[in-house]
Order: sequence, then structure tokens, then C-alpha cells
Amino acid sequence: MPEDNWIAQYVKTCRLLGFRVNPGTVDDYVALVAASIRDRVCCSVFLHNLHSLHEYFRSPSLRECFRQPLALVDGMPIIWLLQLTGHDVDRSHRLTYVDFIWPLLTRARDEGWRVFVVGQPPETLDAALEVIRRRCPGIQIRGRDGFFDKTAGSEESLAVVDEINRHETDLLLVGMGTPIQEQWVHDHAESIEAPAILTSGACMEYVAGAVKTPPRWMGRCGLEWSYRLLENPRRFAYRYLVEPWVLALFLMRNLLAGSRS
Repeated sequence: MPEDNWIAQYVKTCRLLGFRVNPGTVDDYVALVAASIRDRVCCSVFLHNLHSLHEYFRSPSLRECFRQPLALVDGMPIIWLLQLTGHDVDRSHRLTYVDFIWPLLTRARDEGWRVFVVGQPPETLDAALEVIRRRCPGIQIRGRDGFFDKTAGSEESLAVVDEINRHETDLLLVGMGTPIQEQWVHDHAESIEAPAILTSGACMEYVAGAVKTPPRWMGRCGLEWSYRLLENPRRFAYRYLVEPWVLALFLMRNLLAGSRS
């Protein structure tokens, strides 16, 4: 993670129940990315929601991936948990890419940042890039689909890194789902020359229109999950109906361990 004093200018750092998050508003994170690019300070930003926390507590390798990067809060239940434990946060600190991506890309266009996107099927990525170029004319953006060997140091991964570097990328968005995206960034961060690296999950699916965007009031109320579940129950049933209960057991275990210590 960059120096704590540098981070504190833009976002909070909160630790609780065995994990860390860095809640911030849209404006906070756009400003942080801008400072990273302006000052050429390397900064990786991952995200935490209930699904990523479920994977985080199940996987030592994923916990290692989260050791250095910032972790924005992508889920109202985490905001509620922070509030219950006394942290000064509110709904504006819940930062989903549905709300974040357009202010970020508009700033990229205005500042002349060079953007590179990694992930998604080729047709979804192409559609997303077309939408972005239409909404942000003049933006310098390229992309690479997620169909390559993501093994650390593989020939195909190194070729993708080389393509990113040849683009002279300022802002790299990696959307391959947790834990794949975090592991790929962790394995190749030292070779990637872009100062700002953000994992973005299914962001480009929403940009492309491959997945419908939930009404924004549902996100503010913590009900976005229900919209996604009803739209695609096969994809999201386990994530939204089972994983939260498993996660609750992990959090309760950590709470009890903290009480005993």
C-alpha cells in the first residue's frame, strides 16, 4: 500500500473483524487516481463486497493479494457493518462501478489519461469500448479480452502486460472477477508500468449493456443484490443466498477471537 499519509488525504482506512477497507466517495477516489497518475505514485485499488469477503476468508492467497492494495467498499452491508462498529461512514462511501466508472472515465478524457481495459469476452469488451468512445469522445482507450493464460509469468500474460506498457497506460482497469483479477494483478504488478491499477469486476458488462443496471435507489438501500438475483438466478443464487451466511460465520469467529484476546 502507498504511504498511509498519502492515502489519508483522499480515503479512510478502517480495520475490523479480520479485514481492511478504505471507504471513500466517488470524488475521493477520482481525486486519488488523479494524484497517482499526476505524481506517478503506484497505487492499486481492489474492492470489497460480501462476495469478495467470502472468498477472502476462504483463501490465504487472496488475503495475500489484498495486503498492499486499497480496498474500496462495494456493498451497503459493509457500510452498515462499519457504522455498527463506530466508523464515521455513510451511503456516499459505498462505491460501485456503476456509479464510479463514468466520472472516472470523464476525468480520464479531460486529463488525457491513457486507459487500458483487461477482461470480459471479446464481444462484451468491444461493445463496452464502443459505448465509452461514444460517451467520452476523444478518450485514449484500448482493451484486451480476458481469454488468455492468466498463470503468473505465462507467455500470454506477459504479452498482455507488454501491450499495456506499449500503450503507455496511465489507468488500468482489470475486470475478470474475484479472485482471478486480484491474483493476476498481484502476480504482475511489478511488471505493469501503469501508476493506477483498479480491479473493476463486471463493470464492462454493465457498460456494454450485457447486464442491466439496477435502479440506483436499490443500490443506496442495499437491495441491488435482489435485482441481480431475479435477473439471473442461476448465476447469483449461491452468491446471494448462501455465501452471506458462510461469511457471517467467519465474521462471528473473528469477533469471538477478538473478544477472547
